[in-house]
Amino acid sequence: MSKQVRILCCFLLLSFYPCLWSVEATPDYHLDNVLSIIEELEGFNLALTILNITTALGALQTSGQDYRCLLLGETSVPSASLQPLSEDQQSFIADVMNHGVDCSVERGVVLTPDGTTIAVGHLIAGIEAGLKRIVDRPWPDAAGQLLVPVDNLYALTLAKDLGLAIVAHHLSKSQALLGPDGCWDNVTSPQVFTGSGPWSLATQALINGGMDGFILGNLLTELQGPLPKLSAVLRDYYGKGQGQIGLKANRRRQNFEAKVDLGILTNQVISAVYLYNHVRNNSILQSLDQNILRNISEQGVTQFHHSYLECPAIIPRCMWAAKPYKGIPGNLLLPLRFVYIHHTYQPSRPCTNFHDCSADMRSMQRFHQEDRQWDDIGYNFVAGSDGYIYEGRGWLWQGAHTKGQNSKGYGVSFIGDYTSELPDQAAMELVKENFMRCAVLGKQIVGDYVIQGHRQHRPTTCPGERFFNEIRTWSAFKEVEQTDG
Repeated sequence: MSKQVRILCCFLLLSFYPCLWSVEATPDYHLDNVLSIIEELEGFNLALTILNITTALGALQTSGQDYRCLLLGETSVPSASLQPLSEDQQSFIADVMNHGVDCSVERGVVLTPDGTTIAVGHLIAGIEAGLKRIVDRPWPDAAGQLLVPVDNLYALTLAKDLGLAIVAHHLSKSQALLGPDGCWDNVTSPQVFTGSGPWSLATQALINGGMDGFILGNLLTELQGPLPKLSAVLRDYYGKGQGQIGLKANRRRQNFEAKVDLGILTNQVISAVYLYNHVRNNSILQSLDQNILRNISEQGVTQFHHSYLECPAIIPRCMWAAKPYKGIPGNLLLPLRFVYIHHTYQPSRPCTNFHDCSADMRSMQRFHQEDRQWDDIGYNFVAGSDGYIYEGRGWLWQGAHTKGQNSKGYGVSFIGDYTSELPDQAAMELVKENFMRCAVLGKQIVGDYVIQGHRQHRPTTCPGERFFNEIRTWSAFKEVEQTDG
């Protein structure tokens, strides 16, 4: 699609959907507003169960109901379900339950407290499927086509959408395979979420919501005794609960990988697509035989594994409200050989949530641009203690982190002063394992990369005495050789 056509399309979209620009007309698209509505429902009727609410919310979806009913069974909306809500509340909750993309504007998504964006419908579908888990039911209408029986938890969270994205990418290479991530118009009062690149049928928000739905749906099948309220589960998982369920959204990638075998996921992708194709009267797979579908599914699941399980979640610049780069950035010549480890020293305290980490990023950028007169924040990436890596200058732009070495490697800093203590263990593992592996597979750094500390190249104590002694134990660490300079 040309730039002119995209602009016209989006202009027409805004003309027909004024809620996209009249920000005062709708509530903020933040998970807290969804949870407030759920809590209001639970308060009106104390007997309303988690299954009652997820079933009622799922019934609000305007597409795919035939597929959903096949996997979850024919159900009617509970009598006391959504009736206590106002018309505005019902309209809002129906809106966030229906995922879609129009002119790169993604609907049916909300911002979560940890700074990531999720598709609400896929989250709720996963919880309902977990409560109605069927892992080995044969589907006689599709007999002879399904590779394995469809597991409704896989199918309603990720398998079907991942499979359709793989098929669409195969049939039209202009259709992206996965992604993109995106940006909210305002992190404090989110209204419009816009994709940051070519979109696929499996956007990052959909994948985040699908992974969360799978994790929580699977968890609920294992809980003993009375089930907690839906609002309590979600507040706990997204960071403001009492920690009773033991899982947090900032570790969704690690938790999903721990529960899913790639071979099983590939089989479920194929079977879910066949079942969806059957529901849609054989209109999707007309030009694909089983061998082709298996080959492209294996390739697609491998790409999913790399992008969403091997790679860390990176909070983009727009989400921490970065100021523009001053001037024209210098591009790096990839792949690089070095990664230089830093600590920020100031801010001196580790940040443990999105609000504090993003504020620290803005503070560092302001210091680097205004006090040091640099073009931008000096680091390429920054690790918080909240489970995320924050994009500084990113993969492509040369940083200002290790004088004399900036064209040779990435500068990765950890928020905090690590003179006498170590960074959070999970943050170190995220950089040492996931970040490095991701960069190698993405060809940003070479396979025999070298890790070094800032102090090896400049007269500084950075990255702190305690932390430097730690990175010296990392397998990729090397002392400075004559050729390094």
